[in-house]
Amino acid sequence: METELPLRPMTVGELLDASVVLLRRCGPPLLLLGLVLAAGQQALVELLAPAPAGHWWHHVTAWWLRIGFFLGTESMVIPVLAAPASVAAAGALLGRPLPRRRLLAGPGQRWPGVLLAALVIGAVTMGGAYACGLPWLVCYAAVGLVVPVLVIDRATGLQVLSRPLVLLGRGGLRAGWIRLLGWLGWLAVRCAIGFGAATLLGELPFEVPYAAVLGWVVVDGLAFSALACLDACLHLENRMRVEGLDLALATATGSRRSVLAAIP
Repeated sequence: METELPLRPMTVGELLDASVVLLRRCGPPLLLLGLVLAAGQQALVELLAPAPAGHWWHHVTAWWLRIGFFLGTESMVIPVLAAPASVAAAGALLGRPLPRRRLLAGPGQRWPGVLLAALVIGAVTMGGAYACGLPWLVCYAAVGLVVPVLVIDRATGLQVLSRPLVLLGRGGLRAGWIRLLGWLGWLAVRCAIGFGAATLLGELPFEVPYAAVLGWVVVDGLAFSALACLDACLHLENRMRVEGLDLALATATGSRRSVLAAIP
């Protein structure tokens, strides 16, 4: 297993690779949480915004509500997963991996603030999704650094809102564009596997309970976890570009390593 993330600014391809490396480092705990949250999201969507029967063009409003609710809730799930991913990313950057048994219950995740931030992010992005969809793209791109800033930088108060936007702007919105690119890439994977699994399970000679959503839950859990890892890597890489984090860490000794406060 890789022992660290690159201590330098990365290309887009390297960032996507780094997110997969981080996902492998996090292993079963993050994936299990991703599956649980994906299953909960699917259940919530089916309960509050069920798919209407018949042709979609006869139920445009119902499908619009369903898609907007789905986009809003998945935008809420990813920040929750970004909390343990951020702690793992900080440890990976320093070559000090956090034991997997402490990934979800360690001292660095700041769960109360993370859950509150996730609820706010979900509400904002859901509103953007219902506003003809385009504002959702802007909201999704803009909120990716919130939880990494909260967890890794230990931001408090208004810094939780202002610092992510400042870092995003100083980076020329690059982190936001890469976040959208990652989401689109995983959307293609999710659609291919989700529709394929639903079709395959439907062809079995015996009935599989909830076959239509089983494949989606699995691939969504994987995708949400990978996108959370991408958010954590993006924050660290963006700090290297705009704040010289790589130089600070390369010359840091002793307490100066507190620039990555998520590491206990």
